Amino acid sequence: MTVDGLLPETWPEETVGALDTWRQGHLIRGDLVAWLATAGGLDPVTGDDYSDDGDGLLAATAEIGDTDYFAIVSQTCDIAATGPGRRHPFVHVCPVRSLTAAFDSQKIQQARNGELGEYVYLTKPPITGAQWAVDLRVMVPLSKGSLARSSPIEGFACEDDEIDLAARIAGKFERPALHDYLSKDLVDSLNTLVTKARKASADWCEDVEQFRLEIEGPRLAPKRVRLVVITDVNYGSTLHLLRKGPVREYWKTLKKPLRSAGIEQGSVAFRYIDDLKAKDYRNSVPLNVPALGRGRFD
Repeated sequence: MTVDGLLPETWPEETVGALDTWRQGHLIRGDLVAWLATAGGLDPVTGDDYSDDGDGLLAATAEIGDTDYFAIVSQTCDIAATGPGRRHPFVHVCPVRSLTAAFDSQKIQQARNGELGEYVYLTKPPITGAQWAVDLRVMVPLSKGSLARSSPIEGFACEDDEIDLAARIAGKFERPALHDYLSKDLVDSLNTLVTKARKASADWCEDVEQFRLEIEGPRLAPKRVRLVVITDVNYGSTLHLLRKGPVREYWKTLKKPLRSAGIEQGSVAFRYIDDLKAKDYRNSVPLNVPALGRGRFD
């Protein structure tokens, strides 16, 4: 059987109508997930013992989540039974996590601010006052038949919040593979820099659209990197020259850590978005710094 064998020859009219009521970001009740595992021994990651199940791959299931809700993360056009959606028998869902059951107040605030890459905060949870988030670490296929037999539940307060969910999902899969220091340590330190600047009401962080990197050599083993700061204010003008200072000073502090990671440090480049050249855009990669709060800008 192929995926085509899971599709109806003709989508029933009532199913078409039911699926049209759903969109990305809606919630559905449930907590059971399934995944593939290798039989014949102990799974070193999940700890499940499949020693008595022969060999090869098998389907494993478990109840995951503490809210009994999933969020639909497939694109809305793929949810429908018309257009591109007619070729998709499944949608993908992620479990919804209770943040209060897992984190302290500071971590919850980070999730609200979009600073935790794995969680997307629900701005309209079905339970008033609940602090829930979509957990992007697990995506499970769900038959569209389940949607057709259920009613959608709102999880986000407005379209902008749903667009942010879409951007976060896209960013998770689209982000480039980089050296560990660049993808983790550098991003974390930039996030901290912006967070502290916002708390101090520093003006410069409001001007930054995005941080990017120009990389010489392979991305996973770069020889040299340069930080590119995309701004919506022209830092080249006399009026705004001083705004470069905080980022320049910050970048200086990373020279030794970069060297320890085997990476040579280039200078900081500031690019006014209205004057950004196509070659500078194409020759650099975006860094996802949630504290900027700018959403997706590839």
